[in-house]
Amino acid sequence: MFRRPLFSQWTLDRFFHALTYLLVTIGFSMLVLAEQLSALVLWIFLLPFCASFSSRLSQRFQLTVRQANFLTWLYLPLFVADMFLLSRSFVPATLHLILFVQLVKLYQPKGNRDYFYLILLSFLQVLAASSLTINISFFVGFLVFVLVCLAALMSFEMKRALQASLSRSKGLAIGTEDAHIQQPAELGLGLAEQRSAVGAILLVSSASLCIISVLGTALFFAIPRFGAGYFSRTLSKTLSLSGFSDRIRLGSIGIIQLDPSIVMRVRVNGDRKRFEGLKWRGVTLDHFDGRNWSKRVKGAPYSFPSGQVFKIREPGPSALVKYQVMLEPCSTSYLFTLDQILTLRGNVYPFIYDPSDDSIIARPHPFNRLTYQADSALPRGTVPVVEKAEISFQVKPAYLQLPRLDKRILDLARSVTFGAQSLEEKANKIERHLQTNYRYSLEPSQLEQPQPIATFLFESKKGHCEYFASAMVVMLRTLGIPSRIVNGFRASEYNDIGGDYIIRGKDAHSWVEAQCLEHGWQTYDPTPSSSETTTPRHPLLATINNYLDAFELFWGEWVLGYDEVSQISLFRDLQEKVTRWADQGRRQFYKKAIGIQEALFAGSRGIIGFARQAGWKFPCLCAVLGVGGWLALRLYNGLKRQLLVKNAIRKGDGTLALHFYGEMLNFFCSKGKAKPKNLTPNEFVETFTNQLIRGEVERLTRIYNAMRFSKSCVSKDQIQQAHWILSEIKKLSKKGEAIF
Repeated sequence: MFRRPLFSQWTLDRFFHALTYLLVTIGFSMLVLAEQLSALVLWIFLLPFCASFSSRLSQRFQLTVRQANFLTWLYLPLFVADMFLLSRSFVPATLHLILFVQLVKLYQPKGNRDYFYLILLSFLQVLAASSLTINISFFVGFLVFVLVCLAALMSFEMKRALQASLSRSKGLAIGTEDAHIQQPAELGLGLAEQRSAVGAILLVSSASLCIISVLGTALFFAIPRFGAGYFSRTLSKTLSLSGFSDRIRLGSIGIIQLDPSIVMRVRVNGDRKRFEGLKWRGVTLDHFDGRNWSKRVKGAPYSFPSGQVFKIREPGPSALVKYQVMLEPCSTSYLFTLDQILTLRGNVYPFIYDPSDDSIIARPHPFNRLTYQADSALPRGTVPVVEKAEISFQVKPAYLQLPRLDKRILDLARSVTFGAQSLEEKANKIERHLQTNYRYSLEPSQLEQPQPIATFLFESKKGHCEYFASAMVVMLRTLGIPSRIVNGFRASEYNDIGGDYIIRGKDAHSWVEAQCLEHGWQTYDPTPSSSETTTPRHPLLATINNYLDAFELFWGEWVLGYDEVSQISLFRDLQEKVTRWADQGRRQFYKKAIGIQEALFAGSRGIIGFARQAGWKFPCLCAVLGVGGWLALRLYNGLKRQLLVKNAIRKGDGTLALHFYGEMLNFFCSKGKAKPKNLTPNEFVETFTNQLIRGEVERLTRIYNAMRFSKSCVSKDQIQQAHWILSEIKKLSKKGEAIF
């Protein structure tokens, strides 16, 4: 498993020294990956840390024990200043203290206690990194750290035991100076034995890591996560979704669309084609002052009792779809779901459901991912997007509210809808007009104008989805049609490897909901498709990116977001699969058992029929077959044994001689002469009175002692002679020679 040239010059002490420095490197690297060290602090510690690996520099700047202790005590006031003035936080200041103490230890003479402190400080760094990052790279680094740490602790304990044993054998006190400065070559083992020990340590460490991984995985899925506590505040970057609040400035969605960061991932159950073109609604806005949208209309909120499964409405005749959303840390408290949500599951309590617009406000999650599962009813045909189709007279004016507008907007709305008979037909005409006569663009040029909507409609004639949706709402309201704007996302990127939709900031979208008397609230999307072309990625790079994203989805779903709901879902699916497999196995077993039973009955009937026809010839045939089978088995065992002996003699395998001696003891035991445990092999020879058998036993014992206690190799002649002696002993016993 391990190549010999790699460790041909490695002693046990040198191996332990390298493992310790590797642990220090891993601990420091994981803190860097956690992004908890500023650039200045990183360079302050990185330069002397790298220099400590050079034996020349470390010896040149070597500290005495007294100097090291003095520097450590001197840093304590700096630690207090760092905590209250520089870092202004306990965690970063403590990390700086750990790094400083570790750096001092690297530059001072190191005994066993100092090496142990270095290992302990490296463990504290990894422990801190585990609480300060949710990056999947930590998992790989942690596995490497566990492997190296296991090997380091094994070699450390072996090194200590050998030093103590050698000190006792020389009659030296353990604490003397000679024992303290003992060199690796003086551990009482030869270079070959130390190299073998290094390989054995790596092998045992790898096996231990596999066992720990299996047991840890079992415990990992048996115990759900309940939170990250204080350290969750530093986990990851919080996405600023300024377009998803109760009050936004016109153009906020356009700012989000410039960010390619992942906002959420959605895993759907069933045929994913059913989800193509669907929109994930977040916040609904109804009041417009010319530049800002806000939410004024709010229904009687539904507050749910504490729990993790929340039933919002009863399912209707529409098709039911199930999906899971993993929302990244962000500044909004709105959840993103499909229309007509029925059931919500997840650790989202407390949350409030607003029935007026189907919106959900959950607990804030600016520092951690939020995972929830939901069931929604897909709208079919002209089914309204919101269950409550009618609006009251008190609320209707809010959906017709308009600021002071350019008079040309009303004229444009009337001219576009000229000839339309119904409210729905008017809305369709306005939607088509905006889609065909205006161009999609992310340029915020009209935002600085006194009336951005008028500038968009009559001057620039280009903008992003928020301008198209706002313009349509304004035009509908000038015609007396209640309407509102909805901000959310539309999914366009699907990962075939992970089986999930990847929704990024650039997928943010605004659309319109209009209240038509015929069918209630209906969805309209006046935004045309973007004319901007994206550079296609290389197929290989796209595949690699899909695999990485799929692994990140698994990491977030089953590692970071594995809560009680995920655990119940996992074990429910596992129970269903086990039940299904058990039913299938039971059916297959019954089918096979019936087949075997029928075959046995058929065979029995055939044998009975043949016996009746053969008469006295049948028992004779059975006897001949039985004797022939027994003779064939004896012949096979004899040939197999002879082939084994010949191969051992040809290869010079001395262990076969030991096997012959053990076979001799078993033979004597079967004859009533067992070897007592307190007798040596030579003493056992003296117990035989028959001179012929005693001579053969003595010769075989001599070969056994040579193989067992001598370092010289046993020759092929000795192996062949041992086999011949064992055969002679068995022959003498068969001739009637007395063993005792």
